Amino acid sequence: MAEHVSSLRKRYVPSIPNLNSSELKSLRQIFRGDQRETLQILFARGLSIEFDQARRLFPPFELDRLIDSGLLFEENHRIKSHFQAQWYNGLIFFSDFFRWESDRDFVLPIGPAGNYLALLTIRRRVKSTLDLGCGCGIQSLLAARYSDKVVATDINPRALELTRLNAELNDIHNIETRQGNYFEPVKNQRFDLIVANLPYVIAPEKRLVYRTVEEPGDSGTYERLKEIPAYLNEGGFAQILINWIHGNDQNPSEPIRKTIENKGVDVWLIHNGSKQPDEYAEMWLKHQAQDDPHKLQELKKNWSRWYRKHHIEQIALGAITLRRRSRDQNWFCSATVNTTLEDSAAEQFLRLFAAQDYLNEMKDINLLLKEIFVPTDLAFTGNQDQPIAYADHGSQFEARIHPATKIVLQKLDGSTTLERLIQAADQQQEILADFHELLKLGLIAPRQFIPSVVRPPADNNPANPD
Repeated sequence: MAEHVSSLRKRYVPSIPNLNSSELKSLRQIFRGDQRETLQILFARGLSIEFDQARRLFPPFELDRLIDSGLLFEENHRIKSHFQAQWYNGLIFFSDFFRWESDRDFVLPIGPAGNYLALLTIRRRVKSTLDLGCGCGIQSLLAARYSDKVVATDINPRALELTRLNAELNDIHNIETRQGNYFEPVKNQRFDLIVANLPYVIAPEKRLVYRTVEEPGDSGTYERLKEIPAYLNEGGFAQILINWIHGNDQNPSEPIRKTIENKGVDVWLIHNGSKQPDEYAEMWLKHQAQDDPHKLQELKKNWSRWYRKHHIEQIALGAITLRRRSRDQNWFCSATVNTTLEDSAAEQFLRLFAAQDYLNEMKDINLLLKEIFVPTDLAFTGNQDQPIAYADHGSQFEARIHPATKIVLQKLDGSTTLERLIQAADQQQEILADFHELLKLGLIAPRQFIPSVVRPPADNNPANPD
């Protein structure tokens, strides 16, 4: 019976439009023209426009063709779109409207998770990138700007069709799509970059395929983390969004550390906070049952009962960056960041890895005294007695520092050694310990190893104003 219901649902999911290169070029020009308000009504809000208005937006023949292709449809002498469109980072993306959310073939629009991963991703020129679970293709199309070749995989054929459509719409031609589960389509291959926005929601039932893990709990997340190193070239990076379980009295990073140790990778784990099970359930269910409070309460009870049964105390949210380095002893770093990522962290993450490499090789903290440091996106908050240093760009790492350390940091000029800057200061060992922590968090850097990075375009936010 369940299979029959599923097949009935699929009947209503719109087929991906089949548009030729000329039609895509014309559509691209229209999207980049001066009719943004009308396009947003039609494609972003999912509302209808008058038939004559559509005729003015699209040349008559093309309007008929777009209707025939299944991109648009006529309803009560008005025109509507079967697909949502978003403008992101200078690109246009088609995806499904949320009315199809419960269907197995639903392809998610660009949302907070996709945006977060895009902002986290290291941007440097590479030969090969793997987008694992590509969805509508946001990570693939962004990576195509910096990669000779991108392989986009997904278990959902419609996701691959939409990724291909979006690539063609944006005149991008170095993306190859492959269907399959996780790493099945790329066996025995290695990449310089892997990005993955896979299902990570820890829940008792797989109601929404695009977000909920296949295996109950977080075992699937750990399986992916164990698999990834084998698919990375030496020096290659993998960046993944994850949720995971930890105990009330346990350091949130401990389960991840235990899973990934001795796997030939260096690790930077971003912990965006942990939630108690009831709080976590509320976060994911409120959208799903927002119009039915009774249904919401019943779903929350079911989820909470399942969490108690499996002794789940805390669920952490975050992202992990792995770098394959199999020849030397690997390191593991983590930090909690509770603020929203609002701009690219690409350069910051290269700096974090360079800094930890440097600290990992340093045998004596006093060697920092001989270095010339420069601040990197460094700002201050807190009060005079307890200042806090933080990154004002990228992931906003922060560290409590001594007042004397703040005075020294404000004197950094890129030409004076730390030893000379603190020679007359009190609390020299405390200052040195603060500098060690600030270096780990990328808030300062030795002058000689500020890494270079291909800077992404300035427009990093989805443009769907209402």
